[in-house]
Amino acid sequence: MSSPTRLLAASSIAASCMLLLPACSPPKGEPTGRAPSTDTTPAERRSAQVSITGLTEQSDLVAEQLMADLNTIPELNGSYRSTVVFGDIMNKTGIVPTSDFEAFRTKIRGRLLQSQALRAKVRFVESRAKVEELRRREGAGGTDLLQQGTAGGVQPLNDQYTYFLNGEMYRVERGNSSVNLYSMSYNLTSMSSGEIIWTSPSYEIKQVR
Repeated sequence: MSSPTRLLAASSIAASCMLLLPACSPPKGEPTGRAPSTDTTPAERRSAQVSITGLTEQSDLVAEQLMADLNTIPELNGSYRSTVVFGDIMNKTGIVPTSDFEAFRTKIRGRLLQSQALRAKVRFVESRAKVEELRRREGAGGTDLLQQGTAGGVQPLNDQYTYFLNGEMYRVERGNSSVNLYSMSYNLTSMSSGEIIWTSPSYEIKQVR
């Protein structure tokens, strides 16, 4: 038989729930299926592919580092406005679609384009195909109609001041893909010389299923 003290405690809890009915009632309606982008879902934990959280962290890291370093790289801080082309992605993961990396590289581009000070000295072009389109339109020795000079004129698209932002993505797996180590990085390469003038910190994430 329940003691008077236990009955009183149970009555107090019931009374509290009556007063705070929305808080005590079970949730109603269908779940939305949405989760914060920083959460790792059960489906992601079961997948051998790099997690969405990892891709988000890596893109944020690259964007912050590149925004800081572009202000100090000598090749990009002369009197001539440079062009940065979002170039190739070397995808050596074997299982992650290149489109996944492209999607998060677009996020990097968005962060860079938010800086007016950066855009004053660096122009960003979305792809190699866009560069070729500019070349066809300008012709040999022509001028780039999209790039304004400091005096209000136009400047040509010059290979000497054009750089490709290329990505490199690798995967090392063990135990029949039960353990995967992903390494992701970006670098700026000169169009004219092929020299790498900047490289991002290598972002590594180890996933165990």
